[in-house]
Amino acid sequence: MSDKETNILIAGFGGQGVILAGNVLAYACIDAGKNVCAMASYGAEVRGGTAKALISIANHEIDSPIIERPNLAIIMNAPSFIKYIDTIQPGSPVIVNSSMIDLTKVKKNNFDIVGVDATNLAIRMGNIKVANIIMLGTMIKKTGILEPQSVTNGMKRAFYKSKRGLYYINESAFRMGYDLIT
Repeated sequence: MSDKETNILIAGFGGQGVILAGNVLAYACIDAGKNVCAMASYGAEVRGGTAKALISIANHEIDSPIIERPNLAIIMNAPSFIKYIDTIQPGSPVIVNSSMIDLTKVKKNNFDIVGVDATNLAIRMGNIKVANIIMLGTMIKKTGILEPQSVTNGMKRAFYKSKRGLYYINESAFRMGYDLIT
């Protein structure tokens, strides 16, 4: 990663694991010795409402936790795509859940769009809730912003207490997403 800050948006609806994916990414940055600042927000209704995580990663001190123009994004559903696409810097990689976003209707000329059939892949794995981690794996492979080992270490930390039993399926989901790009 260069000296440039990477400002990431992860967006979807409550229940898609947006906040969890942001936490895994933040923990992975800590593991990698990167400076990180992360914020999350979600609608009052939580499950089904909008949710977003914003993560800044840098090799230098991060001046502000506010991200107005992300330069990397994971977008889990169509309403979030519509809501946030105009906030993303043109030319940026945007990893989209093609299970829930019709890529034939997406104007790709301003962004580096990568479609991932994440929801359907997660269903085939036996747990729809790992779609977020599949997309995270694809983002890591696409951008190289972190080593895969840092992300798996971040997952170990995120799943340490109450969700410890979910680590292994999420590790498999991460590897699946990572291996989607050659």
